[in-house]
Amino acid sequence: MRKSIRFYRLLLMVGALMILLVTATIIWYLRSDPLISNGLTIYTDPNGNKVYSIQVVNRSKSDIKLQSVKVNGAAIPDHVQLGITFNSSRLVQFLGAETDPNTKVMDLNAASIRPQLSATDMQTIFAGKMNSKKLTPIHYGVIVRYDKEPIQEVTIRYSYLGFTKVKRITHWFDSDENRK
Repeated sequence: MRKSIRFYRLLLMVGALMILLVTATIIWYLRSDPLISNGLTIYTDPNGNKVYSIQVVNRSKSDIKLQSVKVNGAAIPDHVQLGITFNSSRLVQFLGAETDPNTKVMDLNAASIRPQLSATDMQTIFAGKMNSKKLTPIHYGVIVRYDKEPIQEVTIRYSYLGFTKVKRITHWFDSDENRK
């Protein structure tokens, strides 16, 4: 009888510990925000349309795969692409035909956003100590054009650790110039 009571107590403690671990993991995942928006550039094309290059950084240790981009809540942008700068310290900045040749612009889901390189790794790449023929992604950006109204919010849906997360970016679009 005593053995069965000890067994049930042990089973209860293991079960409680498992529930606690699962709950802590879920809370950590829901609170994590590995996709960071750390800058914005605006290019006005010859037709007068504004093209926004939103700089993004992956602060996790796993790849992030972009799924979709919406503007101002639920509107589909006129144009959206992923920009990646390879082997260069220049940020992703869309400038039409004048875009840096080290920046490749592609479909939104054509590549994953890799974890941010350490400062030491970047210095090694910039100093040319690594194989210069190997293209190493340094900076990432989401290139968005929406001509119907000024952009107030960009919503990025992405896959992280096999689950979908949503990133809402509003802080770059608060200036009065963008509201005109």
